[in-house]
Amino acid sequence: MSDLAHDTARLATTPAARQGRTGTGLCLSGGGYRAALFHLGAVRRMHELDLLEDLRTVSSVSGGSILAARMAQLPWSTGTAISPQGFQNVLAEPTYRQADRDIRTYPIVRRLMPWNWRGPTAIHGVSDLLDDYCGHLKVHELPQVPNFVFCATDLTHGTNWIFSQDRIGGHKAGYAKSWRLDLPLSLAVATSACFPPVFAPVELALSPKKGKVLLNDGGNYDNLGLEPVWKSHELVFVSDGGTPFQYGVKSGLIGHLTRFITILDTQSRSLRKRWLMASDSQHTLTAVYWSVGRSVHTYRKYLPADAECLTLGYSQELARRIGLIRTDFNRFSEGEQAVLENHGYLLADAALQAFLPAGSRPHSWPALHVPHSAWLDPNLVDQVVPTEQRVQ
Repeated sequence: MSDLAHDTARLATTPAARQGRTGTGLCLSGGGYRAALFHLGAVRRMHELDLLEDLRTVSSVSGGSILAARMAQLPWSTGTAISPQGFQNVLAEPTYRQADRDIRTYPIVRRLMPWNWRGPTAIHGVSDLLDDYCGHLKVHELPQVPNFVFCATDLTHGTNWIFSQDRIGGHKAGYAKSWRLDLPLSLAVATSACFPPVFAPVELALSPKKGKVLLNDGGNYDNLGLEPVWKSHELVFVSDGGTPFQYGVKSGLIGHLTRFITILDTQSRSLRKRWLMASDSQHTLTAVYWSVGRSVHTYRKYLPADAECLTLGYSQELARRIGLIRTDFNRFSEGEQAVLENHGYLLADAALQAFLPAGSRPHSWPALHVPHSAWLDPNLVDQVVPTEQRVQ
């Protein structure tokens, strides 16, 4: 490897020091529709706090990429603030309609038909179902600011793969200008979101001279979507809609194998979270993190005693159960949608109120406008969230 190539590879994987960092990044994790709806609530609260317009990068994986595809259609380039009605019409309402659609069953069943065995993978079927929701955009038509980065996993090289307005590729496979590949945004989102082994990987070549790479769900490599921002951004928001780890031990060979895989995934996510928190404590960057399995009461000691979120937020027991709502892309009920959005909204409020840097804070903390106030009732929530059970 030449000295120049070696330096380029090193810079692609080396985090910058505090003085070399700029801008704010938002990371939207994977977790199916559960994550997309949870992130919608978090992004709604960020909008009320005037934090969206300051974003430099939005990095997303899987379910997070579903929401990011609609976020990209907000009026970023107009120079005017995003209105509450614009947020509702462009982002929230289409997301509710999308979460009411099953986008995983039909593509799989269609692909299993013998006459389709030699056709495109089921991921292309998911892409077709997402195209309208994605505004029929091509990847190169995404906004320049903020930079939307849709993450997949490069199975060929074992690295993160990105789809963004400027470029597509990975640091080992190389990059191509997005306009040259002319890919639908819906295919980038579907590739980011379609988990194995249910969906076969997508084959993609950056150019005729380069060999094909195999791509699938970005959560295989980095379910938090941290990779595009952790090396270079000064302020990092992380909305984690991934399934919380369940205590217990499964029995039988299959049970043991699935548990091994779960442990490996949990270890990877834990290491990234630990690195993020360590970087924050060492003042390399500032991180604000919230997770679907947590309660607002996690942040109690950092909040004013009269903080609204402490009164309105779900209990720890309900929060754990909300985190166990399935990771899937089948239809989510009105209640599931409402509870997940409420939970993301209130958790983001708690985390941001606790840890948002002084320079980014509003002069006075805005009042809460919970999107689905009727679904704050614990008795209603109890009817739509899973019963917490020990893994065995």
